[in-house]
Amino acid sequence: MRVATFYELTGILSANPQEIPQRLDSLFTTFVNDNGFNGNVLVAEDGRITYQRSFGYADAEQQLLNNDQTAFNLASVSKIFTAVAILQLKQKGKLGLDDPYVKYFPDFPWPEITLRQLLSHTSGLPDNQIFEKPYHENPEKIYTLEDLIPAFKNDKRGLLFKPGEKYSYSNTGFGLLALLVEHLSGMRFQDYLTKYIFRPAGMDHTYIDTPLIYVKDTHRAVRYEFVSYASSRLIRVDLVKKDRISTVILGAILGPDGVVSTSGDLLKFDQALYGGKILKPETLEEAFRPASLNNGEKVVMGWANTVSYYGLGWMILCDSTYGKVVWHSGGDPGEVTVFLRNITKKQTVVVLDNVTHRGLHPQGINAFNILNGGPVLTFKKSLARAYASQLAGKGPDAAAVLYNELKTDTAHYDPMNEKN
Repeated sequence: MRVATFYELTGILSANPQEIPQRLDSLFTTFVNDNGFNGNVLVAEDGRITYQRSFGYADAEQQLLNNDQTAFNLASVSKIFTAVAILQLKQKGKLGLDDPYVKYFPDFPWPEITLRQLLSHTSGLPDNQIFEKPYHENPEKIYTLEDLIPAFKNDKRGLLFKPGEKYSYSNTGFGLLALLVEHLSGMRFQDYLTKYIFRPAGMDHTYIDTPLIYVKDTHRAVRYEFVSYASSRLIRVDLVKKDRISTVILGAILGPDGVVSTSGDLLKFDQALYGGKILKPETLEEAFRPASLNNGEKVVMGWANTVSYYGLGWMILCDSTYGKVVWHSGGDPGEVTVFLRNITKKQTVVVLDNVTHRGLHPQGINAFNILNGGPVLTFKKSLARAYASQLAGKGPDAAAVLYNELKTDTAHYDPMNEKN
């Protein structure tokens, strides 16, 4: 006999559909008022928009507001497109997921690593730290895909663990996958995505933009950091010294990052996946299946209400109360993103932010909960992060004052919370 869930027993799932837009608006308005969001939201069911709204500035200096045409850097949501490209090449018979990467690049130093392990972050590869030594030797060099394999070969630390033994998020692994797409297709990675993914899906406002690939777009949002946590004043990430490595020095390594898109284009992509325009249903089913470690355990990542399995370039929410949810989040200086798809109910949630709001990801899940009549879960902010931001922006005295003010506010701040 089937056991009813908590939400069914409490009647939460019977919420009035007319209340959903109001609840969503309340969620994000509250977050905006709390200095926690600046960007666009789109929520849809079966391709029809249920809620859509823009908040804050696309360009604070010019006082240009975000609108539904604003394009945002997607951060790690870009990895979805890299995975789709690899799976398309699999469908064409150009590769096998269990092929070793060295089959295509004989000078790659670890012959045991497979394409499947790169897609599922179980390869054991070190991440961007492989560029630490080269950066100190030449701090002005901008690295590209061609620099990846030489950097791995010159890095003396070796693998973090035996391939397939653990999960460890690897941006460099997705860079290697983008390099493979170029190798097998004979096309630049950005041209491949445009021809085989963006255009078939009708994504006319989506492209790759990096320090070495400039696309003129007056609708693209400027990326910002806060001057300090306690202030709403913003500063462009290209003016923040600590952000230079990720946004410039490593910003031209395609695959893990670099895609720019709009909320409307992501909805088109979502619908194209259902229609089979991009990948065959059986290929998508494989992508949405949790990857397994060598010991047979499923790959698990995330925290709080975002705990997920990891498949082939996609996260799969562990909680299936409302259906099977596949999604990805992204976060980098001046870009925090959520793209969520409930493939059981054909529901879509897109949240795009052009300010570094590290606590945004759980709110994407909260939007999904609201869409299904569920509760809004609350998360405490990181007191340590607030202190560090104030320290960088206004110095030790101001940071100490802020710390003493907030440490007693245990309802909203957690000194141990480093995720939000």
